Amino acid sequence: MRHALLLSAALLAAVPAAADRDVEHRFQSLVPRGRVQRVLIDIPAGSFTIRNGAAGHIGVSGVASRDYDGARERAWAQKVVDDTSVEVYISGNEAVVRRKFGRNADSWRAQKFTGIDLRLDLPPGVDVEFETTAGEVDVAGDFGDVTVDLRAGEVDVKLPRAKVRELNASCRVGEVRTNLGTEIVSKEGLFPGRTHYFNAKGKTHVNVHVTAGEVDITLVQ
Repeated sequence: MRHALLLSAALLAAVPAAADRDVEHRFQSLVPRGRVQRVLIDIPAGSFTIRNGAAGHIGVSGVASRDYDGARERAWAQKVVDDTSVEVYISGNEAVVRRKFGRNADSWRAQKFTGIDLRLDLPPGVDVEFETTAGEVDVAGDFGDVTVDLRAGEVDVKLPRAKVRELNASCRVGEVRTNLGTEIVSKEGLFPGRTHYFNAKGKTHVNVHVTAGEVDITLVQ
């Protein structure tokens, strides 16, 4: 399909491609929640998995990776990923999740082509917002407001139906599939339109948009 080809091209341009030879660095941290009620993921591209964790902490784990060309570049690439991780900056009731670069990764080339595969374990009920351009986003659990707006990629969201007050899901080129619990709404193609859901008894707002790609929303009982 045309939208699938466009998505593939956009993802190849925006996200570091997988290679036969690459180097990796695994990172992990646990940060006290404090008064945080909103979590902002400020990472341009990558793969993101968001789940519920302990009420008092924000859990971060993942992999920084990049490919390399030849043995000489391998040593440099390993230093880059070893100096690349993800940190949580807390200011009042907001936590910003962002990339952290050490001296060996402090260059445009190092930062641009290093991929991030991230898992966040967040307290139930916190708002989640992405400032991400491209990649894969997988959100499942009990959260507050959820906001995702990608230029290219795939978004999969599963949330409790009873807690959602308003849902808007859309894309410009691609497919939007929404399981509302009582019906499944599927739209695809060029400008397939927006799926809207409203529940007066709910409290949270969910807004998901992808310029080119796929959106899959499931409201669970």
